[in-house]
Order: sequence, then C-alpha cells, then structure tokens
Amino acid sequence: MLPIINLFSIEISTYGICTSLGLILMFFTAFLLGRRFKFRFEDILFGELVSLLGAFLGAHLLYGITNADKIYISLEKFFRLHQDIGKLWEIFYLYFGGMVFYGGLLGGLLFGVIYCKIRRLDVGDFSDCFAVAIPLFHSFGRLGCFLSGCCYGIESPFGFTAHNAIVDTCNGVNRFPVQLLESGINLVIFAVLLLLFHKRIFSKKLIYLYLIIYGTARFFLEFLRDDAYRGIYFGLSTSQWISIVLVVVGIIILIKKNNKNRNNIDS
Repeated sequence: MLPIINLFSIEISTYGICTSLGLILMFFTAFLLGRRFKFRFEDILFGELVSLLGAFLGAHLLYGITNADKIYISLEKFFRLHQDIGKLWEIFYLYFGGMVFYGGLLGGLLFGVIYCKIRRLDVGDFSDCFAVAIPLFHSFGRLGCFLSGCCYGIESPFGFTAHNAIVDTCNGVNRFPVQLLESGINLVIFAVLLLLFHKRIFSKKLIYLYLIIYGTARFFLEFLRDDAYRGIYFGLSTSQWISIVLVVVGIIILIKKNNKNRNNIDS
C-alpha cells in the first residue's frame, strides 16, 4: 500500500489526493450537467460545499453510532473515575474520528435538499446532476482506500499483501482488493446514470435509482470485506442493513412517483 507519498519533502496522503480529485471531478460533472437546467456556477459550487458539510458530519456521526457500545463503556468509566476533561475529548476523538460512507451519503443528501429549499432550486433536477456525479467521486475515494489500506477485503489467495496500511489489521495478510472492485463498480454506475441522464430517462428520479443500484452492489460487496469493527448485527454488517433500507425505500419512492406520473397523464 501507499498511504503517504513524499513530494518535495512534504508528506501527502494518497487518500487525500484521490478524494480531492474525486471532489473536483464531481463538481465539474454536476456543473456541466446542470447547464441543462440553467443552474449557475455558484449554485453547484455552494450546493456541493453545503452537501460536503453534511457528508462530513454524517460520516463521523454514523461512525460514532457503530461504536455506541464502546462510547457507553468509556463514558461510564469517565464519570465513575472522575477522569480529567481531556479524557472526554480522547473518547470522542477515538470513537467519532473515523468516517462511514453511508453516513456521509445520507448527511450530504439531507443538507443538499435543505440547500435547494433555501435557494429555491428544483430538488429533482439538482439531485439528478449529483446522482450521476456521486459514483464518480466514490470511485476515486475507494482508490484512495486501496492505497491507504482501509476498508480492506477478506483473506484471499488472489489479491495483495499490505505492509504499511493505516489500519494495522490489514497488514501482513494477502487480501482481496475489494476497494478496487468497488471503484470499478462505481465507474459503471456513473456511466449508466450518465447515459440515462442524457436520454432523459428517470428524470428527477436518478438519485433513487442510484440508491437502488449502489445499495444492491454494496450489500454483496460487504461479504468481501473484513473490517468487522464497523459492527455486525444478526449476521449482517451495518452497511448491509443500511443498503437494504435504501434499496427498499428507493423502490417504493420510484413506484409511487411512476404511479403519480401515470395518473397525471391519464387525467
């Protein structure tokens, strides 16, 4: 793995590089697609920034939720032993310091909707643009995960052995490159949604289609991941349960919207 590169004696995170490139490409993709709806440059720019704030908060919040049992034990010990206030910060930094993609996705979508409501932008058109762009960003993010050695795969005769991954448990074991597989799947999702966007299929509904497609893919990809510290409940990971919910909700909303459109046409 290559979590850090040295450029002019400056250490730079490869994950940071990949996610930064992904964010830039997501912005320009959404901006170019947004010209169909006459969205301004600043509409897309501030929309992405606001959504990133929601994604940042949501990703850390869901990471904390997956560590709820550990937080409870640590806080109980903190109050029982009357520990220094600095220990409280350590607890929250430890158990809220990581990020979970689904938390970021949901937080970003929520803040994006709020932004559109405040700016009086069409939520359906706006979400169509970012529904296409999100998997492109995610593809680069997963490439960064591979280089950093996080979100790692199961032990496998096919794959790579990390020796300097940022997650110690990833090191020294030959693992399936599930991050690269997910990166490739996201590129395929990007291509499919881009085609549908240009053909004006599923207009104002692409975000729900994205949730269905990615949620289904993520459910099965989880079987190839080995970072069980995110939580396993009734045999399924946290992300698998979220995937099930998102797929079901996405299907229900699509059916309702299609029925509504059909009724409008009939009337």
